[in-house]
Amino acid sequence: MRQGSAALLNVSAATRIATAIQPVGKGPFKPADELLSARSYVISFVNAHAVNLACDDPNFFKVLMSADLLLRDGLGVQLLMRAIGRGPGMNMNGTDFIPRLLATNKSLPIALYGSSADVASAAAARLQNEGAVRVTHCDGFRAVEHYLQRIQEDQPRVVVLGMGMPKQELLAEAIVKASTQPILVINGGAVLDFMSGRIKRAPAPLRRFGLEWMFRLWLEPRRLWRRYLVGNAVFMARTCFAVLRYGRAPAGASI
Repeated sequence: MRQGSAALLNVSAATRIATAIQPVGKGPFKPADELLSARSYVISFVNAHAVNLACDDPNFFKVLMSADLLLRDGLGVQLLMRAIGRGPGMNMNGTDFIPRLLATNKSLPIALYGSSADVASAAAARLQNEGAVRVTHCDGFRAVEHYLQRIQEDQPRVVVLGMGMPKQELLAEAIVKASTQPILVINGGAVLDFMSGRIKRAPAPLRRFGLEWMFRLWLEPRRLWRRYLVGNAVFMARTCFAVLRYGRAPAGASI
């Protein structure tokens, strides 16, 4: 029964994702010259929703696992990593990480693709007000071919995709395959909504413990209840079966 339930929940895929995440400790992170090296680079963030989607969609699982860097986002994935005996490192949600990365690369051409046209424009204006030299933008509701054409026209060195999963990860793969020059693609989810100010950030204590999802659910219950309430229950079932399969977290590990 346990094996059958674990297979139904695709616990194997969940644990492979948790194994592929790079834990980040305190101190300096990957230097810009590595993220902006002579090759294209894709960064994706893994939260409970990403794990659930990847366990149910083999194609999304494939593109998620093909990212050059997977970072942990949220308490749920921390619990999953603990369940298989891995240290989860720091919480690396894109809403904090992406603006910091962009702030240190203001001289590079940046493209923001996602959300509504107004939100993308407002996020671009904010970057320009903060000193970014060249920022182009586009809404997140176009066909793949449109964005590939925009990449050719805009010639960005850094692209932030804010379209939600799995669209942004699939597009990131297409961009890298089509690009003739090195490009850094960052899958940012709702990051443009936060950068533009359309969505408020959660209070600091919730952010600190990876619980920003609770604040988002409070703000948008009708849109997000299934993702967070049903989705989190399914995710925790996957985590429990991971514990049964791989044993409990090491003694003394804090959760």
